[in-house]
Amino acid sequence: MSGAAVARGFLITKMIAGTALAIDLASPPAIAQASAAPEPTSQASTPLRIGPQTAPSKSELPEPDLQSTQKDARQAPTRISLPPLLGGQRLSAIMAEITLTELLGIEGASLLVALGDRIDDDTRLALEQRKSEYLTVDDLAQLGVTASYKPNELSIVLAILPSARGPQRFSIANQFDFSAAARAMPAEFATGFTGTLIGGRDFSAGSVSDRLIYDFAGFANVGGRDGVYVTYGGTFNIAGGGGLFERNRIIVFKDFESAILRVSAGDLVPQIPIIAGDVEILGVSAERRYDAIQPLRNIRPTGRRTFSLDSPARIEIYANGALVQTIDASPGEVDLNQIPALSLTSNISIIVEDTTGRREIDSFTLANDIELLAEGISEFSFSAGALRRFSTRGFAYTDNPVATGQYIKGFSEKVTAGGHFIVAQDYQNVGLRAAVLGLRGAIFSGISVSRATGSTGYAASLAYRGDPLQLSDLGGQLNFRFDYQSRGYRRLSLFQVIDNVKFDIAADYRINLTTRIGISFGGTYFERYNQPDKTRALFGGVQVSFGRLLLSATARYAKIGPRTDTGVLATATLPLGRSHFANASFDTGTEQARLEVRRQRDITIPEFDYGVIAESNPLFDRLTGQTRFANSRVNLDVEFTNVQPRGMFGARNQNIGQFRLQSGFAYADGEFGIGRNPGRGFVMVNRHPSLRRSPIDIENSGVGRRSGQINGLGPAVISQLSGYRPDPVRVDVLNAPTGYDIGPGEYISDPGALSGVKITVGSDAFRTVIVTLTNPDGVPVALSYGTVRNLLTGKTDTFFTNAAGRAVFSQVSPGRYRVEFMDSDLTYDFVVSEDAAAIIQSGVQAMEVMP
Repeated sequence: MSGAAVARGFLITKMIAGTALAIDLASPPAIAQASAAPEPTSQASTPLRIGPQTAPSKSELPEPDLQSTQKDARQAPTRISLPPLLGGQRLSAIMAEITLTELLGIEGASLLVALGDRIDDDTRLALEQRKSEYLTVDDLAQLGVTASYKPNELSIVLAILPSARGPQRFSIANQFDFSAAARAMPAEFATGFTGTLIGGRDFSAGSVSDRLIYDFAGFANVGGRDGVYVTYGGTFNIAGGGGLFERNRIIVFKDFESAILRVSAGDLVPQIPIIAGDVEILGVSAERRYDAIQPLRNIRPTGRRTFSLDSPARIEIYANGALVQTIDASPGEVDLNQIPALSLTSNISIIVEDTTGRREIDSFTLANDIELLAEGISEFSFSAGALRRFSTRGFAYTDNPVATGQYIKGFSEKVTAGGHFIVAQDYQNVGLRAAVLGLRGAIFSGISVSRATGSTGYAASLAYRGDPLQLSDLGGQLNFRFDYQSRGYRRLSLFQVIDNVKFDIAADYRINLTTRIGISFGGTYFERYNQPDKTRALFGGVQVSFGRLLLSATARYAKIGPRTDTGVLATATLPLGRSHFANASFDTGTEQARLEVRRQRDITIPEFDYGVIAESNPLFDRLTGQTRFANSRVNLDVEFTNVQPRGMFGARNQNIGQFRLQSGFAYADGEFGIGRNPGRGFVMVNRHPSLRRSPIDIENSGVGRRSGQINGLGPAVISQLSGYRPDPVRVDVLNAPTGYDIGPGEYISDPGALSGVKITVGSDAFRTVIVTLTNPDGVPVALSYGTVRNLLTGKTDTFFTNAAGRAVFSQVSPGRYRVEFMDSDLTYDFVVSEDAAAIIQSGVQAMEVMP
């Protein structure tokens, strides 16, 4: 219900979306005034009941023509204060003149304050000159501002045309601006589960080639954002050989946000430098991870060049739009410096595809691994447990205990240093690392010493990224890496493999000659112990853009022992319209050709994309067709491939079909929903029963993508974008009852690491009661403060009557209410029924004198 405020004659304040909404009833006829009724015929001795099935008697209410009064109310103008939406953000309140169905004008002064520096100087000056006027929609359009009105939601949406926009200003502060939106926190208990059915058949081989697996992953959260999290997963092998079931990692963890600390137990992959090796344990760990717990905080001035995989995945490396390398990777840290294809060129995109879907995790210019931290920031990771035993399937552990640790600190904005250790029964490793800004770039160095059974050794590394020469005003970048390992150095490896690397050296330099032309060149050197064959390689390339057409050519020369590899990789990428693109590549050395035409994925549901890929090399020709459909509840990928060998003995044509069907369920504080991928956290948006006949569209993220709908299949379930990363969620109620108060309308989901955030649109308190109050003699109770109290819950709100004695009670739920004035003994009771309308016109009612 409403609070009270005072303006010209009478001002009613209504709470919508957490912001005061004022209705000026002293202005030209308002909604309440349009419903004025004749003088009362009698005093009400019993509570007035409001609702279609509990209509009061003629002795309790006047007999106005309801249809004509409601029609007049729709057309009567009202001046109202409410916060508009601009690009999904709620601005400060503006004064608008509306009817129930139309926006008539917006006051220039309040609009000027709301838009602030979002408009340019010319538009601001024009508004200054007309700030005392109510500008019509056409007036605003001439100034470069569009305005639309949603009467069902009582909201105004603004947009600024490019010609009227002011300069954009961005902040990289680590605090999220929640603005006027309601904050939605995680449920006290939530669980999400994503299942993926993956199948395939080689139709030329028959049923013997059938493959069908069901992969699942999920989480549970007890205690909300500050509680405990559990992640799990596994795979059922339904057809295709092998064991029936193989579990994935099970990890229990808790975050301490104020200390930026995560404590974990289970199947862990401790954080250690790549140079030290890779460790998997069954044990416990404590780590400070800003990227996981405070992702909005910029603690790495020069970025990061490693990422983690939670499950086995395929990594695709695209250079200038062309696929140049595919890697099947295991869970754990992936160091981008160790991917050979990244030395070919500097325009790189990385696509990761696992059983839960396909996503781009990075798009960047080639660089060395970065560890530079902001001044005063430190990160650490300590763990202890039993080493994992190498196994082709499942998880098995040795009885060999191991402890690991690393600590890194930013001593200044230019210097970061730290160290690490690994201690096991038959293996030890310690080392130091440092990162320094200098030479117009960043310099990285490290040293590590290992001791294993029968051998002791060391490894050293030096790297640089920057532009020391500055040959072009348009920018350039030099990347250099030098790694050396002594003969006795050993990296700890799950696979117990000795890599015997001696030298690993790489350098590349990219220069932007013009805005359309860039060149790159570099080389690599690689040498192992006990192997006479050394690898030496040189490459140089050019990238040229002709409008939307991007062309590149990279020539290479490589000497790998006695074998020589020379060739040119040429690529061409061309966007086709707004949603399609074509990419072609040809390698003269391997005689591999590839052509791909694809429709890009939609950013709103339903998502639909498809593509055709034709490939040819000396061994085979391959043609692949792919299509994908997804909405908020299900994802379906279908692929068909035809392979035709070229003259290989015993080879046969293959026709392979594959599919991937994904869906899951979500549960949050007693409510279930179906979603496409709730196993990584979710936002569940449901509607109040009073909106059961109204579908509701859900938008999230800064671009306002349509991501779900509440309909007959239940609540909308939207995947959580990232842990601890707030995400705007906006609702659009379709065909809502006229005058229905949906509540905030915009929310900010503020999740934990893996959360189920639950939002309900609408409530019982969506009704507004408009009444004219008189004393027993029929004289209006004018310009008086009063209270309206729910007799069941005891909730009390204040109100104020205008000069005609009219009052508005908003956000009213079903129940019995009592109206009293602060300076008199008058009282008035009324009842709101369950099936009452959203706007209740009660006419003129005489109050009683309290006994």
